[in-house]
Order: sequence, then structure tokens, then C-alpha cells
Amino acid sequence: MKIVRLTNSCIFVLISLLVTTLNSQANDQSIDFAEQEDQRNAQRALDTVKVLSKEIQGLKKSVVDLNKDLQLMEEELLFPSSTQLSLFVSLDIGQYFTLESIKVKLNGKQVASHLYSDKQRQALARGGVQRLYITNLTLGKHTIAAFFTGIGPNGRAYKRATELEFQKKQGSQYLELAIIDDSAKQEAQFTIKQW
Repeated sequence: MKIVRLTNSCIFVLISLLVTTLNSQANDQSIDFAEQEDQRNAQRALDTVKVLSKEIQGLKKSVVDLNKDLQLMEEELLFPSSTQLSLFVSLDIGQYFTLESIKVKLNGKQVASHLYSDKQRQALARGGVQRLYITNLTLGKHTIAAFFTGIGPNGRAYKRATELEFQKKQGSQYLELAIIDDSAKQEAQFTIKQW
């Protein structure tokens, strides 16, 4: 058996290599642990964001519901049902008349006017109803006049007016400015209906 004698410098080199190898393996393992910890932290942060997002959506819905309730309360306070008058606009097909604007006079005083965009006209033509005006009105006789401006058959400028004398009674009252196509006459009719 051969005995190898190592000098101090050889032993020092071997120990240095061994320590370097062990340190290298330890650093590699600590990097793995650090990456795993980063991934866990990222997942926890993502879970927290998801929970917060759900809570924010719930709060948004609550705010929207509260706003709707506040608007209804405001309307009830400003326009009590005993004196309320609401004015609506409807359009039946709109083949013989393209609505551009409406002006409304109540008891000789202009109270509302509106210019219509293409989107608004399309919504009315699809069956939508627009609330044009709401007010408080005393009991008794009143007169309402509506002036319609637009484009009639053959692309000509078209202005029409209609008027209604009505009796305001106790409770809410609803009036509808209706534009209805008359196929027999091939023109639009303009009326004010009481509900």
C-alpha cells in the first residue's frame, strides 16, 4: 500500500476546491428557493388582486343602485305625483318623415326643445320612447303645442304643428307626442295623446 503524502499547499488547494464546490451548490439551491418564494408571492398578489377586483365590482354596483334610488327620490320630491306632467315622444316607423327637432310650448311658453341625432332617430324608429319633459302643473285647463321640424317625402323640408287643450286632474298625467306614418296619404301624422 502506497501512502501519499500531501503537502500543506496541496491540502489547501483541495480544501479550497471543496469549499468552492459546496458554495456553488448552496448558491444554486438558494436561487431555486428564491424563485419558488417569488412565485408564491406573485400568486398571493394575484389572488389578492382578484379578491379586490370582485369587491370593487360589488361597490360599483352598490353605487349605481344607490344613484338610481337617489334620482327616484329627487324626482318624487321635485315632481310630486299629484302635480306631475310628463311629456314623451314616439315615432312609428318614420318612413314619411325624418325627425330633426321638436319644440314644445305649454300655455304659450316654450318649455322644451330637442335636436335629434341619427342614433336617437333610429332608437325611436325601433320602438323607443323618449321622455322629453317633466314638470309640475296646477289642476285645471292647459294648452300644449308641439312643433316638429324634419325632412318629409321627396327630401323636402317639413314643418308641422299640433295642439291639445287638456284638463290636468289630480295625480300624474302623461302626454305623448306621436309621429305616425299614414300609408294611405303617404305622409306622417302628428298627434298629442293623453294616457
